[in-house]
Amino acid sequence: MNSFKIANKYTLYIIIALTLLISCRSQRTLLHEFAAIDGEEWNIIDSLHFEIDSVTTSGNCETTLEFRTNANYPYRNISILMTQSLRNKNKDITKALAYDIVDESGKNNGEGITYLTHRIPFCTMEIQEGDTVDIFIRHNMQDNILPGIADVGVLVEKNEY
Repeated sequence: MNSFKIANKYTLYIIIALTLLISCRSQRTLLHEFAAIDGEEWNIIDSLHFEIDSVTTSGNCETTLEFRTNANYPYRNISILMTQSLRNKNKDITKALAYDIVDESGKNNGEGITYLTHRIPFCTMEIQEGDTVDIFIRHNMQDNILPGIADVGVLVEKNEY
């Protein structure tokens, strides 16, 4: 009977800790969304758009580009054009991101098994309550059709400080 009370006590602590962890994470994350690429072939004319309609809290936010590749991706690297703008403040950040899918020794830089997830830090931007954030992404490779890209997404998080 005593061991049953101890097990219930630890279970309760674990549930409370997980609840706090999830609630803290969701307050920090403003956007974490992916767009599937049709047929896992990204056309250069297909610009992806992500939006935060109305920011609820002010602060410094970090934006990270995320994408998933499969075994059909034919290149060692990728180039991506990305723009983040504050619609109501006429403030834009545009960068050409270059990323090595495979390093010089042949090791893949992604995480995963069938689909490899890659993350590229994009920018830090001061965002105010009520701002609308638009993010546009397209690939910047020479080939019009880029095979082996399963999906592309963004993560926008408030800094912790």
